[in-house]
Amino acid sequence: MAARKTVFGESWARRARAIANASWAKEVVGSLDAEGGVYLATLRMWFSRFPLDGKHKEGLASRMESFENEDHLGAVNELAWWRFMQREQFHVAPIPTADFPTPDFAVRTPSEFFVEVSTLNVSAKDQCKFKAGASVELDHGETLRRILGKLTHQKQNQLSYAANQKRPGALVLFDYTTWSAFGTQFYRHLADFLLGKQRGFQGLPVELSALVYVERKVFEGRIAISQLRSAMYYNPYATYPLPVGTVASLNQVWSQMVDSKSASAEGWLWL
Repeated sequence: MAARKTVFGESWARRARAIANASWAKEVVGSLDAEGGVYLATLRMWFSRFPLDGKHKEGLASRMESFENEDHLGAVNELAWWRFMQREQFHVAPIPTADFPTPDFAVRTPSEFFVEVSTLNVSAKDQCKFKAGASVELDHGETLRRILGKLTHQKQNQLSYAANQKRPGALVLFDYTTWSAFGTQFYRHLADFLLGKQRGFQGLPVELSALVYVERKVFEGRIAISQLRSAMYYNPYATYPLPVGTVASLNQVWSQMVDSKSASAEGWLWL
């Protein structure tokens, strides 16, 4: 089955206008002549250039067009990281889905490694509080607990795939929790846990070569990554380590925080 040529067509827009739930699509179709249109046009362009075909690309299209926030964000973040790696001039290829868990990307240069992309969504606990009209506390400990769950349980098979190929494996984690857009400097809290006194990396899988923590935002329909509050953490206990500086445009963390030397004036990398 050939993949569709475009996504977010008129049929999709009609269905989006009819939905009544709190979907990301509701806001977008309400501003198709402004930022909503810019957002969809960006995703259409990325999708058309994404080097997959057939049923594999059709699956990506279905997740992008989903009215479920988690499905949509997962697909968009996968595309956003692919676009970011292109921006960094990596030689990278998506890995088609298989009958067993595989990472999302195989990188060939600047070094050979595999990448799995994941999203930390708003927790079920916070969603319940929102529905009840209650406030949500800033709790870095809870966010950290959920990240550790990704690293030790949910993404273990993808990391093992990389190790079985005798290559480093990196997990890219987009933070979409409640407080992720408020500039809370969580990336520093994560650095303290992983490489500070707690040496959190010691308790994580040795197949994990690096963790990339990403804050992404949409400004008037344009997508950007925070250069100031995103970071790459290198696991000193990894079986197959990644060279420090592999993703040099983000903060680099191995034993201490090193700010990016190429930070733009506003601190955002536009994709």
